[in-house]
Amino acid sequence: MGYVEALVLAVIQGLTEFLPVSSSGHLVLAQHWFGQFSETNLLYDIMLHLATVTAILVYFRHDLLTLGLGYVGWPTTHGSLFQGFERRTIHYVLLASIPTAIIGLGIRSIGLENLVQPSVVAVMLLCTGGILWVGRGRNSTRGIQDMGIRDALAIGVVQGVAVLPGISRSGSTIAGGVLLGLDRELSARFSLLISMPAIVGAAILEIGKVMHQVHEPMGIYVIGMVVAALVGYGSISLIIKLVRQDHFHLFSYYLWPLGMSILFWNVFI
Repeated sequence: MGYVEALVLAVIQGLTEFLPVSSSGHLVLAQHWFGQFSETNLLYDIMLHLATVTAILVYFRHDLLTLGLGYVGWPTTHGSLFQGFERRTIHYVLLASIPTAIIGLGIRSIGLENLVQPSVVAVMLLCTGGILWVGRGRNSTRGIQDMGIRDALAIGVVQGVAVLPGISRSGSTIAGGVLLGLDRELSARFSLLISMPAIVGAAILEIGKVMHQVHEPMGIYVIGMVVAALVGYGSISLIIKLVRQDHFHLFSYYLWPLGMSILFWNVFI
């Protein structure tokens, strides 16, 4: 893998991890375009995912500080959406991670090899577009104080299913929160919070398999992670803005033509 391919994949990961278009699906398509999957590519993919977790930590540093201080009973500053409900929020994040882990591990145990195909990704992208479209135009006002155990579990289930390449994790969980009646920004922020244990957990499960397969210069990994983190930070800012404005569903207009084009290419060309 050269520097050009590494940079392209890093930009794709940074953009699509948080935008509701499926990072896994786009990485499948990109790596299919550049060539077949390899263990080296898998290691690089893991590193890019960890870089996007760094972007979340930096962007939500105020929320995370509030959650940490509030959980141990220390005073917090105003401004965080989770203020006053820090323990509930952290417990719900952990609760949502349970069905995510069970479903995600279950799907992975069956094997993703048959799903890592452009035609399968195309169908999943079409489904993601439909999910975003269904969640449009809802003006729910349920805040963190109104969120319940069932909400957390339901969003966790959705995140587990999103291990399928082409199903957007951010898109499905944010839309799921909105459909449950939660405030749009709460849905977005909670979605990003629960993504951290999911991404880190998946990385831990996979990284041991490929650490001994590092063949590229370390510079490729460092540059790729920096680029993915910076692009990811910008993507988070953009998605929060779009969710506030209820423009989240506009990505359907990108996902539907893309999915149909891939299916047409695979069937007729």
